[in-house]
Amino acid sequence: MIGKVVRTPKSLFRTGLRAGFAVGVLMAGVAAAPAHAVETRTFVIGWFSEATYSQDNDCVGGINPNIDDQYLKNLADLGYTPSQIEEMAKKELDGENSPIRGLMTSRARVDGKPANPYAYPAFVVDPKLKSSTSNLAYGFDLDGKPGPVEDPQTRQKGIDNEFARALGCMRSFRGSLESRPTYYAWAWGQLKDSMPAWVVTISAESLSKDGDVTVTFDRAFEHLRSNADGSPRADATYRIDPDPRSHNVLHGKLKGKELTFDTPVDFRLMQNPLMAPMEFKMTKAKLRLTLKDDGSISGIVGGYMPWSEFYLGLGTQGPGTEYCITGDIPGIYYLLKKFADADPDPKTGQNRAISAAYYLEAVPAFIASESAQATQHAPARE
Repeated sequence: MIGKVVRTPKSLFRTGLRAGFAVGVLMAGVAAAPAHAVETRTFVIGWFSEATYSQDNDCVGGINPNIDDQYLKNLADLGYTPSQIEEMAKKELDGENSPIRGLMTSRARVDGKPANPYAYPAFVVDPKLKSSTSNLAYGFDLDGKPGPVEDPQTRQKGIDNEFARALGCMRSFRGSLESRPTYYAWAWGQLKDSMPAWVVTISAESLSKDGDVTVTFDRAFEHLRSNADGSPRADATYRIDPDPRSHNVLHGKLKGKELTFDTPVDFRLMQNPLMAPMEFKMTKAKLRLTLKDDGSISGIVGGYMPWSEFYLGLGTQGPGTEYCITGDIPGIYYLLKKFADADPDPKTGQNRAISAAYYLEAVPAFIASESAQATQHAPARE
């Protein structure tokens, strides 16, 4: 009846209120919930090197000579007689003023004149260093062609990794995933403390069941944080550098604890140009990762990389690095040039890229929120 006040019993009012409130909360939850919940884990790379798999008898006649013996062979290539070489070597052994080091740091010949062999490796007599004959190497089938090389982990054949063949008999580049090669132990030790860290983020609907997965690689603003023993510190926080030159997104599959990314991508990460090329870069790159029981990850990334840029990282380091770490640097130039297997120069036909595979290990980490990053980068007030 119009005008008549209808009083609702309190019990009925309270019941309706509770029901309305419950519906409101439910609807709010439905509206706020994402279409698909995503599990995300972040890691920071604490080790990065060539994926090596050196084995006994993979270098016919033994590995390449140590640098002292190689220098004597290089003197012969320069035209010195056995008696002259013997005399210089005796002075070196007796601690006298031997000319060997000076001759080696000027053993290139440009227009008949001595020149820097690291800057002009093509003007040094090719020392014809030995390469690996092994048919076992980490990596991926990059060109879709059959071949004898087999990955020791996946047992896949047709693996493309000519980088491992080229440097497989160089003493300081030999090793395994567990026994780190001398060169990379030294180089990564310099890089990790002198460049911003690399961060890996893995996302999936669930990382505990099979399905689609996305992984991103980025560079942080901070350097890798280390423990007192030099190992990477777990659970540290990093801010992501938005520079797109180090941003990589790969889509793949998770099966068990193995993540595979078979769609080739161009892969790039900025690094310290004082010890290496400005960018670590690969074309037609593929990736596989393993989720380990201790919460860390490890994996292999393989593709084609410009071998001249890798050489540049060696050549700019000069005689000290050659004598103490790498071995004959112009000899490495000739090995890389010989085994390069992709990206032929349209004029000369010389391949400018070489197939390679690198190994990474990463520990759990955190990424600072966007608001935290914005706050830390807010402009100072006048």
